[in-house]
Amino acid sequence: MIHGKCDLLNPDSPCMANGVCTEGYPKQFTEATAETFDGYPMYRRRDNANHVTINGNVVDNRWIVPYNLYLTKKYNVHINVEICSLVKSIKYIFKYVYKGHDCAKVVFENNG
Repeated sequence: MIHGKCDLLNPDSPCMANGVCTEGYPKQFTEATAETFDGYPMYRRRDNANHVTINGNVVDNRWIVPYNLYLTKKYNVHINVEICSLVKSIKYIFKYVYKGHDCAKVVFENNG
């Protein structure tokens, strides 16, 4: 899973806002997985010189999107699974559990 071209490669990409990728790509090389200040993981990204060229652009580990191999194979779809260790994440989950289904109210009137 490779994040699409953005940053200097494509400044008009949908993930760009004010000249910066909203998803934080390209990520930094790091030797070990660590927790960031906001509770999300900063995954290990090795600088091992592995790269691939796509449409003339060199892509390395900084552009790889985290994924779960088991879920990807089982459902044949990309599912981004990340660990979050903040209390706010529980509030986020409950917000969507108790949100309810989408609905709309429609009124028909005869004016005449």
